Amino acid sequence: MYKLFDMSGRVAVVTGSTKGMGLEMARALGASGARVVVSGRNAAISEKVAAALKSEGIDATGLACDIADTASVRAFADRVLETFGRVDALVLNAAGSGVAGSILEQGPEDFDAVMAGNVRGNLVLVNALAPQMISRNDGSIIFMSSIAARRGSALLPLYSISKGAVDLAMRSLAHTLGPHNINVNSINPGPVRTDFSRDALWGNPDREKALSASIPMRRIAEARDVAGLAVLLASPAGRYISGQTIGLDGGATA
Repeated sequence: MYKLFDMSGRVAVVTGSTKGMGLEMARALGASGARVVVSGRNAAISEKVAAALKSEGIDATGLACDIADTASVRAFADRVLETFGRVDALVLNAAGSGVAGSILEQGPEDFDAVMAGNVRGNLVLVNALAPQMISRNDGSIIFMSSIAARRGSALLPLYSISKGAVDLAMRSLAHTLGPHNINVNSINPGPVRTDFSRDALWGNPDREKALSASIPMRRIAEARDVAGLAVLLASPAGRYISGQTIGLDGGATA
């Protein structure tokens, strides 16, 4: 029987996966049979999270990667390929939010920091891992973007700009890698209850209430709400989905 969501025998790399959405995506991919690489900037924390996933029956390995540091990204890619020899699914989740406030009050160093973590590092990692996908004529790449890429943000303008760049990078890669049977997509979440978004979105009960009222499903997302879409795009079930920005926002952009 054709198992649409079976990831057995596949290797899935999830950056920024020691907590929040990244952790839930790693857990879901592992529960679907994949060998999962968990990564964060701190090696000890990455290894601890991988050990916790192992206790759940998931084949997980923890490796350090600072997505904003080119040398760290390249060393991480080398370690992954040395350990596993292949990557079947690459989930680019690690990101930075940038400085809150008016874009008119932010300088080049603020722009460079956000772009390094949200755009440049992802492309460096893709460049390092895509050749082995091309050689096998198989693979899946998932960018974590945001609905902020679609409508901008006065609160986190550079974050919004960077996520717009992520979506355009995804589309370009879909053209480049499609002939090699590699699908490339973006997941565009709305507000999600994670540590990453606490201060900006839901840490204040009144703010969360107002935010939830603006969403047709009347709640912000939980981290686990993202996991199923990642499995779909990485598994045989999503093989012909490519070049898409897929909203996961409870209907907020409807």
